[in-house]
Amino acid sequence: MLKKTLSLVLLLVLFAQYSLAQYNNPRGRVPKNLLGLSVGGKVGATMYFGDLVDGGRAKWTVGGYVEKAALSWLHWRVEVETGACKGQQGDALEFSTTFADIDALAKVHFLDLIQGYDDSRPFSPYFALGGGAMFYKCKKNPQSGFDEEAYKEKVGNDEAADKWLYYDEGMKPTGMVTGLLGVRYAVSSKLWVTFEAKGDLLFTDDFDGHTGWPANADTWIESDGKYDALWTMAFGVQYRFYNVSKFTSSKYSRKSYLRNRKIYEKNAKRMRRR
Repeated sequence: MLKKTLSLVLLLVLFAQYSLAQYNNPRGRVPKNLLGLSVGGKVGATMYFGDLVDGGRAKWTVGGYVEKAALSWLHWRVEVETGACKGQQGDALEFSTTFADIDALAKVHFLDLIQGYDDSRPFSPYFALGGGAMFYKCKKNPQSGFDEEAYKEKVGNDEAADKWLYYDEGMKPTGMVTGLLGVRYAVSSKLWVTFEAKGDLLFTDDFDGHTGWPANADTWIESDGKYDALWTMAFGVQYRFYNVSKFTSSKYSRKSYLRNRKIYEKNAKRMRRR
């Protein structure tokens, strides 16, 4: 009985290895819609720009995404991200905002667009544009040692002053437009290291809890801004499930070779003329 069981296990292992080898072979049984599919993750820092922020803007962010090659130079990406940002005012007021967002991006690898697709290219710069939705929660409180009574006496003990001192209206949604600039370096045919700078233009002036400020006891000035901006700089990794793309063929490699040869020949002629 034990021999039969061991034989059956061995046969199953061999079959699984054979099936896996066939599945990872793009000329075998790999579904074409899975070629060019990759996942990635990143971690970095946020930098907030908005109304009345004097300093202390940096905090953290972490995110992940799924990406799919649509053309030899164009990829679609769906990304989720969460993090926090903060800011500090000159009069010892501070805010802290936590957020989570989801966005869809069209990503262009411009060397593949200009010079032709080359899967062996170690460095690949890119940019992306898109948009999505963000959910955020802002809290604002005076720092320790802040003289609250003197401040209220200065600006008036009214509802506006209370909102200026303390703000927490729960989770709120907003739309956004996203731009991204990055570069990736190939560690292997399946794995890349990435560095990205991302900017989100938020369709709200309430991301930091500031929609105005007290000028004096009788005057409350409303902010004229309509947008806030959040910047993210992050390092990450990207993993491709198969070590080739659906664009890995003689058609694309020859296109890249011919374009790179033209660039080389032009540079060589310029050097000879000098």
